[in-house]
Amino acid sequence: MTGAAAPARTFRRSAGARAVSTACALLFVAGAISTGAAGGLTPGFFVLAGLSLLSLANLAGAWADRYTLGETGIEYRNVLLSRLGARPRLVPWSDVVGVREHRGLRFGRLEPRASALFLVRRSGRRLVLDSLADFGGVLGAVRRYCDPAKTAQ
Repeated sequence: MTGAAAPARTFRRSAGARAVSTACALLFVAGAISTGAAGGLTPGFFVLAGLSLLSLANLAGAWADRYTLGETGIEYRNVLLSRLGARPRLVPWSDVVGVREHRGLRFGRLEPRASALFLVRRSGRRLVLDSLADFGGVLGAVRRYCDPAKTAQ
């Protein structure tokens, strides 16, 4: 008896990650503008301008990153960069040789649930899945596609 394949699901960054990225970008850009207007081109201005650029890059990632988990593998794409010609990257499930669940510390104790996944590829490189909305769905999909015991059920 053949079961229907689960449809591919697309995940994006969590609302909290997007809010922090937005707040940091606003803070550093406002600081750079304020420092530049008040003191001119000082070393402090250049530090804040550099942090502003990094925050804006992080902001673009937080709002435009998309991870699609399907039967063939994990596809990562950035909607903003794809408009500039960047192609999506696909990591087939057959290339994943190990999955590590990360549990952070909270008040000196391990968190009860995983907060990030490290997928170890055949080449030795890692793909990190963290700060994604519906992390439970991500965790379930990775377990379903990577664990043969889970797919047999």
